[in-house]
Amino acid sequence: MTGHLMAAQLRKAKRHLLWRWSGAPLLVTGGLLVCLAFWALIRGGPGFPVMLGLLGVGMALAAFGANHDTSMALAFELRQAASELPEEGNAARLLAELDEELVRDRDSVLALQATPRIALALPWMAIAVQSTTAIWLFDVLGWLRG
Repeated sequence: MTGHLMAAQLRKAKRHLLWRWSGAPLLVTGGLLVCLAFWALIRGGPGFPVMLGLLGVGMALAAFGANHDTSMALAFELRQAASELPEEGNAARLLAELDEELVRDRDSVLALQATPRIALALPWMAIAVQSTTAIWLFDVLGWLRG
């Protein structure tokens, strides 16, 4: 692997390392929407927003997991292909996290497949599902009517 390809792979792995945290606020907003949907259901509203809300929570968890797994898979591929990797800054953090994952569950890390397009699409899909849930729910509760 050439130096340019290694740098590009490292940037991609660090990008997914950061993107995985998009799942955390999406998990919070999804949880709030599910609670609000249950409240509306108890008050006689439809159950569909509850199902959509649960889908939004699942998509948030998937966004975190897919970006984490992609980052670890790319970091492992990079470590296998490169003899020397930079040991400072975010690269060191990435490699330290990879080492922790390898100690914790080596077989799972070895089986990971990098799916960068899916990993980047999942947070946006979660946002779309949660936005749809919020609009549907706010309409059911009458909060969108003037």
